[in-house]
Amino acid sequence: MLIQADLHCHSLASSHAYSTVDEMAAAARRYGLKAFALTDHAMSMPDAPHEWHFHNLHVLPQKINGVTVLRGAEANIKSFEGDIDMTEFDLSNLQWVVASCHVPVIKPGTEKENTAAYVNAVKNNTAIDVIGHCTVFRYPVDFEAIAKACKEYGKFIELNESSFQYGRSTEENCIAMLRACKKYETEITVNTDCHYAGLIGQTPLTEKILESVDFPEKLIFNGDADKVLEYVSKKHNIILKK
Repeated sequence: MLIQADLHCHSLASSHAYSTVDEMAAAARRYGLKAFALTDHAMSMPDAPHEWHFHNLHVLPQKINGVTVLRGAEANIKSFEGDIDMTEFDLSNLQWVVASCHVPVIKPGTEKENTAAYVNAVKNNTAIDVIGHCTVFRYPVDFEAIAKACKEYGKFIELNESSFQYGRSTEENCIAMLRACKKYETEITVNTDCHYAGLIGQTPLTEKILESVDFPEKLIFNGDADKVLEYVSKKHNIILKK
């Protein structure tokens, strides 16, 4: 497998997903993952769980079925100024935060406006770890500007298997994003954005795109679970072990 930690995963707490946390952890272990991030949709999405879902994540064991479970969310970017739909208190309970644009929350703008939404989110929100699926065709962006900002502010950019598999991201956009990340040496995460346990950790389509541009393995942050857990431990002053 290309990755040891899948850092964008949905449980049935997001009502268009279909698996429990236990099912996800069991599948992760079966496929050889060492960790995954539980990143259900934040509250602005129509099918999102109540905010208490995120406040109560501490009740989950840090390891389930021998796999480390990072307590996270997929926050929604809700303005071109980069505002997100989670408060400081909401975010204080989390160990991993994906920030994405979704049509029900922010309507697509011009390339300049969409780029500003991502870049401002990166600059203004220290809790954000990774920009999610910015390769979707509905939101045209300047990938070089986003890659440069993520490098400067220590954030990651996601290559999203689900987004590409189901036609929301184009191969052209994925390649353009990866080339920009190579240019600025911006690290990426390769995630499934899985909504079913059987898909966790499975990235065959995006692996082909990575090969096509000869993308450096050293820039794939979640290729090494130890690296992920070290980053999260340092950021949140906790101790996580594989």
